[in-house]
Amino acid sequence: MSEVVVEVRVADWGERVLAALRSEGQRLTGPRLTIIHWVAAQERPFSAEALTAALAPAVGRATVYRVVDRLRERGWLARVQTERGDYTYVRTLPGHHHHAVCLRCGTTLLVEGCQTIETLTALLARHGFRVQGHILELFGLCARCQATSS
Repeated sequence: MSEVVVEVRVADWGERVLAALRSEGQRLTGPRLTIIHWVAAQERPFSAEALTAALAPAVGRATVYRVVDRLRERGWLARVQTERGDYTYVRTLPGHHHHAVCLRCGTTLLVEGCQTIETLTALLARHGFRVQGHILELFGLCARCQATSS
């Protein structure tokens, strides 16, 4: 199976999340909708603290963390470790894939497939190392940001 790169688009993400929640029979409460719309509008990776601060006092901290956890469990958000070692969230789509995140604008590309990981796993196996799981996150500049910095 070949690897595919897909960009997570803002409008598509929000509509897809809402459709999935409706199909699961989830109530679309005011606070949930507020959180989903805020996340959909973000151009950069964000922290749960930033989300909480942006929506306070209208949406409480516990609600923010519950919704973020639920979206992450269902595959709509990915927790991404930054170059600095802290964690942020990016919009994603359900399924197994890896992320390439633009450090300037936050564009997130999904890399579907694990051929590269399988090559690395085979190399490590030849040295007696057995891989039991993996996370791959790449950081850099997307094509648009490279073009504007020239």
